[in-house]
Amino acid sequence: MTSRFSSALVIGVLGTLGVVAWSGCGPGDESRYYCDSTGCFTCDAYGCSRVNAPAHPTCTGNASCAPGQVCTATGCTVPCETDAACPKGETCQSGLCSPPGTDPGPTKDCTTKADCPADATCNAGKCETCGGTAGPCPCETSADCSGGLTCVAGACTPPENTCKYSSECGDGKVCAEGQCLVSCESAPCGDGFTCDKGVCQPSTGGPGNPACTGDAQCTDPAAPSCVSGSCVKTCGGDAECGDGKYCNQGACVPDTRPTPNCTTDTQCGGTASTPKKCLSGFCKFTCTSDQHCRTIDNRIGYCAKDGVCRSASEANASCVGAGGCADGKACIDNQCR
Repeated sequence: MTSRFSSALVIGVLGTLGVVAWSGCGPGDESRYYCDSTGCFTCDAYGCSRVNAPAHPTCTGNASCAPGQVCTATGCTVPCETDAACPKGETCQSGLCSPPGTDPGPTKDCTTKADCPADATCNAGKCETCGGTAGPCPCETSADCSGGLTCVAGACTPPENTCKYSSECGDGKVCAEGQCLVSCESAPCGDGFTCDKGVCQPSTGGPGNPACTGDAQCTDPAAPSCVSGSCVKTCGGDAECGDGKYCNQGACVPDTRPTPNCTTDTQCGGTASTPKKCLSGFCKFTCTSDQHCRTIDNRIGYCAKDGVCRSASEANASCVGAGGCADGKACIDNQCR
């Protein structure tokens, strides 16, 4: 009677101390370690003690984990093929070490662009190569772009391929969020464009250009690159893209670039009374007063802060180029709409 009582007391005390009595553990089993669906344990002469899993540091991508680890929804984790590859307290589950009965969650290469190499961006948790000749990097703002590129229509674009003023775009076009787009206030838009806020915006998706959020969704070899929400053709030069498109960093996209008309002042044909200079690739009349501009052309009857004759919307611009407006508005013809 006393012996049974003593054994029960020992088991009760061990249970209170977090040590689980196990009938299979006894003399000779001191080094036994095993895992089952409830956890992992080590045995000594008295019973089995639970082995706690190591902590999984939080992470935003593989780059924030230690070498040999990958980032998952539950933190930095060791990849594995067998239980033997895992630290004590964990077993190999779907190729990742995790405490028994615990789902490590999906892996994620990245959460932000900062988690990826310089020539890649983060898209749906994966680092995708972009820029250079791999197609423009996707973006939400210019802060997502590197190398001095500007975010235009969701794609990092060289600044020389973007507009700031409608006067840089040619007849019938206005500068809308850095793109030279045809006005649709008096005529409908052509195929591949949709009228929005008074300008013909390139449509997302469409025949031959399926909608996408990343390159992985572009399964057609003829259009394998995702740019601004559409699968597009890759290219090595403008000639490969066809009418109305140009090659932007290895991808054929709608040609919404400005049209520079000079490289030197002598190409602008100014006179002593009406001086004209080549500024950022465009011939402009310089001025000191509104009246001087109006004697040249009433359509550019305002002497703007940069000392050139401009239209009323340009001279009194509330925004310039892409990303200059707040509250979801777009910069169209230098006004937030």
